[in-house]
Amino acid sequence: MSIDYDPYSNAAMSDPHPIYKELRAEGCPHFVASRRAWALTRYDHLRTASLHNEWLDFTAGQTPSQLMLGEPSPHTFMTMNAPENRKWRGLLEPFYSAASVAQELPRITRLIEDEFAALRGCDSFDVYHDFANKVMCLNAGHNLGLDHEQAVQARALIDRMILNRVPDQVGASSDDSKQAAAELGGILHQHVARMRADPAAGGPHGRLLRDAEVDGVRLSDEDLLYYLFSLLVVGSETTPMAVAGTLYYLAANPEQKAQVLADPALLPAAFRETCRFDQPTNMLARRAAMDFELGGSQISKGDNLLFIYASANRDENRFADPDRYDLARENKGDMSFGVGAHFCLGAILAQAAGRIMLETICKAIDDYQVVEEECERAFGEHLNGFVRMVIRPRWKA
Repeated sequence: MSIDYDPYSNAAMSDPHPIYKELRAEGCPHFVASRRAWALTRYDHLRTASLHNEWLDFTAGQTPSQLMLGEPSPHTFMTMNAPENRKWRGLLEPFYSAASVAQELPRITRLIEDEFAALRGCDSFDVYHDFANKVMCLNAGHNLGLDHEQAVQARALIDRMILNRVPDQVGASSDDSKQAAAELGGILHQHVARMRADPAAGGPHGRLLRDAEVDGVRLSDEDLLYYLFSLLVVGSETTPMAVAGTLYYLAANPEQKAQVLADPALLPAAFRETCRFDQPTNMLARRAAMDFELGGSQISKGDNLLFIYASANRDENRFADPDRYDLARENKGDMSFGVGAHFCLGAILAQAAGRIMLETICKAIDDYQVVEEECERAFGEHLNGFVRMVIRPRWKA
């Protein structure tokens, strides 16, 4: 029997994993006729498509709503095909290498400790909003030359644009999200003007982009604004979800939580298992650049492709007992940071910052409880994870 799957259905946007399991059982990409989209839910199919760059067109956007609903798509290296993607992405890659991240860790550690200091002794706190989200948005702000207040304000507006979804809402656009986008656009427009007027403004990443010239092309003010927006978004949303999720799933598995609290060296494995088990980037979207066959399905040029990483990371043909949270799992080749030319640029930074945030919490407490009634998950087709996750810690004496 054919499965009636729509990525914008309330069921798919609240708890998609039962649907994904059914889709994987079909054994081939699933065509959603109403969206002219193929849902790639099996690990092997998603990996194969990701590694065939010639099959894929990235220029229409990267979120499902940009491709299927025509929502605005910022023009950055994230929405470029090769070779342009390699050239513009390559400008920023040195900042995200293992060596560069290691050099930045003392600054990032101080940032994490400063933000956590305000939470010490609290009866409870929201791991996502009060801590991890703030840390990552402040780090992104530092890289782009935004001060503390500007970075926090920008992230609050991004949350209104992306995360404030309600049942039956198709796409990210609403009256409130449009208002938030206009306010954020104003803030970033002023920041671009400051960057043009002051050579020292813009932070290390922003200055590099402002001054860059690739094949005789320099970024316009609009282009630079798009980069600022995109780097703020991707630099501060998924890592906080994974940090919050790690503490949530450890609490749901008390034996594993006890192991981690006794030995914080296990935290990187717990963080990586959370990324697999509850992948923050539920899906990204591409467009077929040519006709090709995948898993017995004939894909046509112009069809939309839904790369459903959250499903691939629970594929029973790849991972044993995939619906079980297991910090001892090796997770070789999981799809948490993608694969291929558009592999997550910030993967090393995300894992390092996630580890330090989790270590900072766990070394300060003897135990903790999750306040279930105060937890909330993202509702939508694109992102998947906790956007509110409150714990009640038992602080060390």
